[in-house]
Order: sequence, then structure tokens, then C-alpha cells
Amino acid sequence: MHSMILNELKAFGIYLEHDSVMEIELTDLLNEETCLSFLQTQMTEIKAPNLSVTASMFSKRYAYLVVSSTLYCMLEFNCVLNFPVNACTLSKERKLYIQEDICKWQEVKSMTREHWCENVLRHLFSSHITPILDMLKTTTRVSSAILWENVAVRINSIYKKTLAKELNPDKIERLNSDFNFLKNASGELFNLKENPIKPYLKIGEELKVTPYRRTCCMYHKLMKDPEGIGYCGNCPIKNKQTKSGND
Repeated sequence: MHSMILNELKAFGIYLEHDSVMEIELTDLLNEETCLSFLQTQMTEIKAPNLSVTASMFSKRYAYLVVSSTLYCMLEFNCVLNFPVNACTLSKERKLYIQEDICKWQEVKSMTREHWCENVLRHLFSSHITPILDMLKTTTRVSSAILWENVAVRINSIYKKTLAKELNPDKIERLNSDFNFLKNASGELFNLKENPIKPYLKIGEELKVTPYRRTCCMYHKLMKDPEGIGYCGNCPIKNKQTKSGND
């Protein structure tokens, strides 16, 4: 199963470390000076107007790499490969290269699924995502709400896509249970006072009825539109403009 999961991770842009040209080791991103230098380079490459927009765009990509891939493996395989920060390196193509020998496989096995989920998610957020996002905020003063909603949007997407194709009622129940556990988790899971993604997590009918974000990720401020979309599909600014035009 492990080789199958490693192959699936490639779809998320995650590979075993090799001699590719690397951009930065993730541990270096936890240093303010190095993080600032990295974001300044990124700002030029993605043609962002300032560091706040750059940090937001980077957090979206990073959430896809680490959070989306982990939750996908949880849902599909009941097994994940955790990613310690010191095991990860970013390439210039913004792909993640990992040292498998210092990553641990986490499977449900004998423990309850809720206990297993808690272990997996605490490691994912407290030890990895929270420190990275904290440094992005410290370095650029970008709003924490924007960064965490960027993460939540990735989570919503994974659950939406998985539920859309799932027919097994037992698995659907498990998916909903996992989602509710994450939404109702305490801030301790994230090493924070409160759950930072709770206000932004949506599933099922709620996501269909209110698909728009609360915060703007600022994609529309990029001087170059790499995806050719102008605004994100769930952009709150675009939603307001559409409503104004229909009034």
C-alpha cells in the first residue's frame, strides 16, 4: 500500500528527494530573514504587487501540497505519510521533495479512528502548518484569517470531490465524521487558542448554498493571471460585484 500512496502523492506535487535543483529547505522558512528573502524572490516570479499577496499565494500552494495530500490519503487509504518540516524541501517548480527515511507512516490499525485522526491532524497542523503560517504572517503582516481560509478552502475541496464520487454509505458516514471532527476540534489541535479554520469549513449543502469565501485571497491583484480566471471561483469580491450588477 505504501508504494501506491507514494505514487498518489505525485499527483499533489510530492516526490521522494533526489538531485533536483532545490529552492529552499522548509526549516529555513521558519527563519524570518530567510523567509523574507524567499518571499521576495517569489514576489518577482509570480508578479505579485507586494509581500502580503505573495504570502497568500504561497500558502494556497503549500496547503495543497501538504494539507490536501494528507487528507486525501486519510480518506482513501486510512494511512498517511507524515511530513516533518525537517524532511521537506521545495523545488523551484514549487514541488515538495521529502526524505522518506525520516517520515513516518501512520495507519489506523488498533486505535480508534477518532484517536488516529487526532494524532495525524495534530502533527499536520501543530508541528507543520501553524509554524509556517505564523512565519508568513510575521514576515509580511498578511492577515491570519486569509492564510487559514486558504487552508480551509483546500480542505473543503478535498471533501467535496471525494463525496461527489463516493457511493459506499459507510465511507460517506466516515467522511462526514472526519470532517465534523476537524471542524469541531479545539485550538489545541493547532497549537492555538481557537480552531482557526472552523469558521470557513463547509460541507454538502452548506457549501453549495454559500460557496463564497469570507476573506479574499487576493489572487486578482496579481499583475499576471497564470490561470486566466481573473478571480477565484469562490471570490467574495466577485460575488459582491455580481450581486450589485443584478440589483
